[in-house]
Amino acid sequence: MDTTNDIARMMNNITLEEEEERGLAVEVTEEDENHEAFYGLDAKLCLMGRFITEGVVDFPSMKQTLAALWRPGRGVHIRDIDVNLYLFQFYHEIDVKRVVDGSPWSFNRKVLVIARMKEGDVPRGVRLNSLDLWVQIHDLRAGFMTERIVKEVGNYIGCFVESCPRNFTGVWKEYLRVRVTVDLSKPLKRRMKIRKTWDGWE
Repeated sequence: MDTTNDIARMMNNITLEEEEERGLAVEVTEEDENHEAFYGLDAKLCLMGRFITEGVVDFPSMKQTLAALWRPGRGVHIRDIDVNLYLFQFYHEIDVKRVVDGSPWSFNRKVLVIARMKEGDVPRGVRLNSLDLWVQIHDLRAGFMTERIVKEVGNYIGCFVESCPRNFTGVWKEYLRVRVTVDLSKPLKRRMKIRKTWDGWE
């Protein structure tokens, strides 16, 4: 029995049915297009951003201004994704961290809200509803100027990030500084009262 010739004859007789020739129809969603448009992007080195404004942002001028302010060692590529939605693509972790730690930034008196992307993120899906900023704490009485109180105040205002390293070094200061994350959908808390209790303070 010539097995080789038999297989060859079988292969020659194989034909595609009409249904097979029509191929596979798939629905391409906006999410699919977004993934394709940003395929190969290193999300860990990218920030998404928007400005707190209802006006128009001069994109070319904004790109030049922020690039000059940040001066990233490896450069930055800024893309406008949608109306008042921008992607900032860096090429080194040091440059990303410097921009994040130095926020908030602004352009033409418009505050820039930024957020780091994570692996698997779609640029249009990154939430931009919080802002990290430094807050001054004034009028703290004796006994309240401690690291623990600063942290509690930070968590009252928003979410505590860090305390200024110079808060408790050197000469006496009129105020202390704390970095917090605030929810932009809520009013900013500007005042609070602190009083001692038998077990501590509240």
